[in-house]
Amino acid sequence: MDAALKAAQLSNNPWGILHTLGCLYAEVGKLKEAREILVQAMDAANLDDPDSSFWYAFGRVAEQAGERDLALADYKRVTAPKNPLELPGSSYQLAQIRLKALQSVVK
Repeated sequence: MDAALKAAQLSNNPWGILHTLGCLYAEVGKLKEAREILVQAMDAANLDDPDSSFWYAFGRVAEQAGERDLALADYKRVTAPKNPLELPGSSYQLAQIRLKALQSVVK
């Protein structure tokens, strides 16, 4: 996290770094910070609405907060990349993994 914070401070257009930092915060349970950083990243990327990478990140925040239905809805908004070569490791692939995991758990 320290490296991501430093990179964001040194970057001229840090939206990708901020996105990564927001995801890291979500993974360690710093959900308020994650959401704030993700909104900053969207602003830096000039996005009015989340794109697939942000829907995945907001899904992680929701899932970590125990908001299963919201996480499912966010993950379902993630679209597949147009180029099949970009599929491995994409937000879409990660969202599909989380969808399967959440759908396999009985409410």
